[in-house]
Amino acid sequence: MRGVTVDSEAVTAAYLDVRDDDSETVYALFTYQEDNTKIGVLKTGGDYSEVVTTLEEDGNGTALRAYIYLRVTTGDEMSKRAKFVLLTWCGAGVPVLKKAKMSLEKTEVKKIVESFSVEMQTSDLEDMYLDKITDAVKKSGGANYGTGAAAL
Repeated sequence: MRGVTVDSEAVTAAYLDVRDDDSETVYALFTYQEDNTKIGVLKTGGDYSEVVTTLEEDGNGTALRAYIYLRVTTGDEMSKRAKFVLLTWCGAGVPVLKKAKMSLEKTEVKKIVESFSVEMQTSDLEDMYLDKITDAVKKSGGANYGTGAAAL
């Protein structure tokens, strides 16, 4: 029995689109397709809330396994920069054997999705909200200096 393969052409195109500074695409959602034998692009877009909506529409993503590549803009008023996040979503209803295989299958995704500052894995929908992800990115970046002018 063959393992899961990655649709390299489609995943690479989506990955490069998210990384492109001139693109409005901020996320790429990769899921298991073709009867769970291939990881491909489900969707890309400019509004990350669409990812959360997709998970919510799938019964809070209980049966979904997915990888999300996300661009997050961080920094302070002195400098803004793009940081990238690789999210691994494994719904609570995914069978144990499929959950276990994800760690091996993720290595295939990472052969294409190579550049990211933060990697997160979760089955809790609360962890998928952009504010939580942005907080994790900020924490990973070390010091976050501003001009010293605090808002009152």
